[in-house]
Amino acid sequence: MGMEEVVGHVVAYLVREYFADSPVGASPRPVIRPPAEPGALAALERRSGQRFEEGYRAFLSLTDGLEGFPLLLLGSRDREPGGAGEAAEAFRETTLDSDPEDVGVAPGTRLFPVAVNEDGSQGVFLIDPAGREERFWLTGEGDSFFFKGFADVLGFLGDAGSCEPRTSLLP
Repeated sequence: MGMEEVVGHVVAYLVREYFADSPVGASPRPVIRPPAEPGALAALERRSGQRFEEGYRAFLSLTDGLEGFPLLLLGSRDREPGGAGEAAEAFRETTLDSDPEDVGVAPGTRLFPVAVNEDGSQGVFLIDPAGREERFWLTGEGDSFFFKGFADVLGFLGDAGSCEPRTSLLP
């Protein structure tokens, strides 16, 4: 399934959830943003210090972030001063201080935040896994899930039963 279809399914899920609420609109309003400009996408990749996973690059080429989940999926515009990227960076620092080695994230692993919740207690990181297949880590609030691709992250956020992510990088 291509990223266009994945995003379409996710947005359809978010819209259904939004209108199923009582009262209507109690959950976050789904918002699809315009695509990231190629220059902004390249700058964001440089800032991450690692190559983007193809699904994440395709996602940002379709929508420069996505609102409507309990987690804001960050785009390039969120990295501007005062944006949600600041909360994501603060969460990254907290995560680095919380012994990520306990779940197999090696010291010095690059963590680039791609999503964060409103209070900065849960997020998703693009990771440089040093030879492992997993490229994304959802952590916080007692959770630790590793995913191979961004499409898997999106599927999991829409339906936690859609895949079985690893809970640790340890053997």
